[in-house]
This record gives sequence, structure tokens and C-alpha cells, in this order.
Amino acid sequence: MCYRADLFEAAGLPTDRAEVAEFLGESWEDYFAAGDEFVANSDAAWFDSGGAIYQGMINQVTNAYEELDGTPIPLDENTVARETYDAVLDAAVDRGLSAGYAQWSEDWTNAFQNDGFATMLCPGWMLGVIEGNAAGVEGWDIADTFPGGGGNWGGSFLTVPTQSEYPEEAKALAAWLTAPEQQIKAFVAKGTFPSQVDALESDELLNQTNAFFNDAPTGEILANRAKAIPEAPFKGPNYFAIQQMVSDAINRVEVDGTDDADSSWDKALQSFSELFG
Repeated sequence: MCYRADLFEAAGLPTDRAEVAEFLGESWEDYFAAGDEFVANSDAAWFDSGGAIYQGMINQVTNAYEELDGTPIPLDENTVARETYDAVLDAAVDRGLSAGYAQWSEDWTNAFQNDGFATMLCPGWMLGVIEGNAAGVEGWDIADTFPGGGGNWGGSFLTVPTQSEYPEEAKALAAWLTAPEQQIKAFVAKGTFPSQVDALESDELLNQTNAFFNDAPTGEILANRAKAIPEAPFKGPNYFAIQQMVSDAINRVEVDGTDDADSSWDKALQSFSELFG
């Protein structure tokens, strides 16, 4: 969890990483309750985007939208997705914890420069995004905590096509590129956190710090969070289409203000029905 220590201090909250981790708690409700205390003592929002929070929460669900054979779970029967959707909108809108931005929008990007929010979910690859958008802003830090332990947003895959003239050499290159040794070098250079579990024990990785985030021990923190992932979510061929439907529903309520939670969910159900029948 990335946070603005300066905004925490101004709100009378702890700023030390270990104390912040304890303050944020272990569950999503703990995190939202901490946000209630923050917004009562600050003009800034607690988090950047309800859509981003939903992403973090649903990425902890093993079968969020599909059965293991890829069969879509009917959205009108998907109690986990609906309960998560409701919890996010309650925190974002009803409790006023969100800055109300669509992640990756121009407003979201600009908010890094104007104290727009105090915390945000930050997988390893997000650290460079924050540093780039918040250039010149002091106060960012990282707490070794995440509601529910950890989560998995997804990843990248290297494929050798059957048409390749040199399939064995291509596979050997892919294996070399994704070996722990090379992944650690990539993390040191650009912050792309290793997917190879053997890399998590590397002293080179565990000793990495990040100057922009107050010299936070990013290697150790991200390794701890990776080890805390309960189970990687199943993401089949329909996952991202359904995820987009729910994300759009959240944005209609939180960002656009065109719908309430129930009417926007009904539109997501309609989109699901049009796609899957």
C-alpha cells in the first residue's frame, strides 16, 4: 500500500511504515475505517479510484467471473461480485473516501501533483507510474500491508508460435529471459517484480530500496506481499469482458454521477445478457 506520509502527518496519523501498516489493518473494512478517520481530518481523499479498489478486491477471488472450465458465472447470480461492488461504492461514495477518478484518466494523472489522495494500491509495476506522475512531490512511502494479505492482478506471457523457424532456440531465449537471474536484473533496473518464486529469496532482490519512496525496502515489501497471495485468481477467456462491465458500472456511479448503484448494476446485467445470452 503506497501512502503520502506528509498527508498522514497533517491529519494527525502515524507516518512510520510499520505503524502505518498497523493503522491500515488487515481487512478491507479496516482499511476503509482508517479512511474514515483520515477524511475527518483532511481535505484530501483517502484513495484514488473506486475502480482501482474493486480491482484489488476482486483479484483476491479465485473464481470471480468464471468456473474453472471457463464457463461464465451469471452476473445476476454472482453474489461475490455484487457484494464487492456494493462495498466499494459504499466506501467510495456513501462514506466519501474516494477522489472519484477513473484510473489512468487525465484527471487521475494530474491528481498526483495536487494532493488528490493519500493512499493507493501499488503493485510493483505501479511504483514507476507513481514516481513519474508525482515527480517533484515529496512524501510518498510504502507500507508492508495489503487488505486480505495480497492479490494478483495478472501478468504477461511469452509465446513461441508454431510457425517459428527456430522454435527450440526461441523457447530457450524465453526461458533465459524469464529466469530468476534476469527477472531480478529487470526489477533492479525498472521495478518489474519477478514472477519466479525462486527470485523471492534472492538477497539482491530483498536488499533493494527505492529513493523516491523514502528509501523504502521495496524488494522485501513486495516479496512479502507476493508470499501473502492466498491463491491466484482464475482468468479465463471471458474474465476481462465481465470485469469491464462491472468497472463501467462503478464509474457510472462514482465518476460520471449518472446512475445510482442499483441502476448501474442493472446496466451491467444487461451488457452481460447481450454478450452471453
